[in-house]
Amino acid sequence: MTNGGYRVEKTNIYLSGLSCDGCVRTVTRALLALKGVDSASVSADYQWAEIFYDPEQTDPGEMVKAVEAAGYGAEL
Repeated sequence: MTNGGYRVEKTNIYLSGLSCDGCVRTVTRALLALKGVDSASVSADYQWAEIFYDPEQTDPGEMVKAVEAAGYGAEL
């Protein structure tokens, strides 16, 4: 898929430790702060994130690191 001339891919990350809307906002901000992340949908109820991103600028491993740096568990 392309968006504005660059390639967009989708990945899902499984999360742990989210218990409220504040957790969702924190993880969403951490993901959106990564260069190349186009959008992130985070669910505390299901403990996952769906992320659309430019693979030339970031990768799922960096997303996991960003979530962990924000204080939550993450795995691909």
